[in-house]
Amino acid sequence: MHIESYLGRNELFMGLGLQTIERIAKQFRMITVKAGESIITEGARGETYYLIATGEATVLKGSGVGQRELQRLGPGDGFGEMALVADEPRSATVKAVSDVELLCLDREHFVVLMDEEERFAQRILRLLSQRLRQANQVATLDLLRAHQGLIISLAELAESRDSDTGAHLYRVRDHCTLLAKLMAQDERFKGHISPDFIEAVYYVSPLHDIGKVSIPDAILLKQGKLTAEEFEVIKTHTMAGGRALETVLQYCDLQMFRIARDIVLSHHERYDGNGYPNGIQGAAIPLAARIMGIADHYDALRSKRVYKDAFTAREAIDNIREESGKRFDPDIVDIMLAHIRLFEDIHEQYTEMDSVPDKHAGFL
Repeated sequence: MHIESYLGRNELFMGLGLQTIERIAKQFRMITVKAGESIITEGARGETYYLIATGEATVLKGSGVGQRELQRLGPGDGFGEMALVADEPRSATVKAVSDVELLCLDREHFVVLMDEEERFAQRILRLLSQRLRQANQVATLDLLRAHQGLIISLAELAESRDSDTGAHLYRVRDHCTLLAKLMAQDERFKGHISPDFIEAVYYVSPLHDIGKVSIPDAILLKQGKLTAEEFEVIKTHTMAGGRALETVLQYCDLQMFRIARDIVLSHHERYDGNGYPNGIQGAAIPLAARIMGIADHYDALRSKRVYKDAFTAREAIDNIREESGKRFDPDIVDIMLAHIRLFEDIHEQYTEMDSVPDKHAGFL
């Protein structure tokens, strides 16, 4: 098979016209790389564009035990153009899986081709844009997964000191997310709740009581009623958690962590201003904290604790309705009670997890 035929199978060259392909083909040379040998090495300067004629290669990132395979390449696949366009070191290693025949175009001819062939240049730029977008999507997804794993681990660390909480983290997370979605569809909150806000609430809501790691066991795990002095100590968990999130924001000022700080610090504020730690009221309470306040309270009502039996659904509804405009934002109460069956479904979904060992394993 002639070099022209190999070029015609690659997305960068197909459709350029026979005369153009024939002229470009004269600038390529063909080499053979044995199985197991490296074609390009991560970190090396890019001097050549490669196109596979026959055989198979693998794209590898990292080195040693941390090396991972990103992609397999076969006939018609090209690689190496990004380092030539950006004039930067190779971003990955490409190694021959089998004996590989390669068409090679050096930097000088590649640059001339970019200058002289407008369609080729446009395709390179489009490919570059696609690669950057894909890399950003992967990086963002990996970052979110890392954040989620870290958040859940930290939240479970705080909750592990209290054997009563069961699947509380996951019920409250789902209650908050459901409530935020329902509010986004309501005229009273349209424009105030974006998809990014809902996603952030999902990820960070398990952190709401992270500040409890600062509370002594003698108070946090006390079986009987707390004294007034002990309750004042319990109340400090909001400020301790808030300070922890402020530290996070100094290093990573993302909306997700600003929302986390709002939830952690203010989810015990009351709509009538009689909450803690700052006694703010009404719309001055961050929206995410108002959502968490009612979701957390609902789950506490519906759950059995050493100091109380679980409320029935009807008892919980009556309690929340009674607290509308006092403890809770009345508009949020309206929306929640209008869809209470959905919240009951979440409660029932997680009920069995409270008595199952390693109950959270499926989420990690």
